Amino acid sequence: MDQLLIILTAALAVGFYFYNSRIREAAHRAAINACKESNVQNLDGYVSLKKIYFGRNPENQLRFLKRYQFEFATTGSKRYIGHIIMQGKHPIIVEMESTEEL
Repeated sequence: MDQLLIILTAALAVGFYFYNSRIREAAHRAAINACKESNVQNLDGYVSLKKIYFGRNPENQLRFLKRYQFEFATTGSKRYIGHIIMQGKHPIIVEMESTEEL
């Protein structure tokens, strides 16, 4: 019985890892697309998980959200930060820091 519990726990951990990898890959694709649309360069080729939290949608239903961060640059050497909020495997908000100098 103990072996079955260990096997099920290991299988659950592996499944959770692969599910989260797919979400991270979808966030990375969203970051690349946002950078292409804004004519900026995506830097470092990855997104990093910054926050996991619950939020409410317009129908006031509770939903599980993840916030990822990525970096991008214009032709200069200054780095800017962008964020992607994911609900499951779907990006619902993509935010990018303004690149305009004041």
